[in-house]
Amino acid sequence: MRRLLVSLFFLGAFATAASADSPPVHLKGAIQSVTGRSFSMSGGSAPVAVKVTDATRIASLETAELADITPGMFVGTAAIPQADGTLKAVEVHIFPEAMRGTGEGYRPFPQVAQGTMTNATITNILGTQGAVTDNGLTLTLTYKDGQKTVVVPKGTPVVMLGQGNASMLKPKAKVSVTGTKDASGAVTATRVLVGLDGATPPI
Repeated sequence: MRRLLVSLFFLGAFATAASADSPPVHLKGAIQSVTGRSFSMSGGSAPVAVKVTDATRIASLETAELADITPGMFVGTAAIPQADGTLKAVEVHIFPEAMRGTGEGYRPFPQVAQGTMTNATITNILGTQGAVTDNGLTLTLTYKDGQKTVVVPKGTPVVMLGQGNASMLKPKAKVSVTGTKDASGAVTATRVLVGLDGATPPI
């Protein structure tokens, strides 16, 4: 159950290792068509062909709110370091309990300029609970080897992750894909985040 996700987050939250000669590519858009174990997606100047393999990790996500974030949750957040030593979140993924510990830790997040990814347990929250103020929330995220303070401004995208499968890969589904590109320009997906009920992957 514990799959390594980069943010998404994966996946973030998700984190995926890539070989030195095959740097990862990151795509965000909507599925246009599905053929066998591949699909075509928008998101760039031209449609991109994406291959799905047995090793591809697929996760679902649903839209959530700042008020859904509570102490004890395991979350992943892409963020940007601030001058005061805190991190400013650009999105937050809430993991289901079955995926607690996924990609735990703190690391660079190349999808965002100067970005970082922290997957950890919320051990403290400062802010107005139940009626979040314009100041948002300040989270203390604790992981095995350390702790980070993350400021989550009001309006920051928040999504809830879940288990996914290939049946979710349908035309018009909004997806975020991480994978490797071959010489023909086709992408082999290492992970796919699929938005449910019109949800859009934040990164």
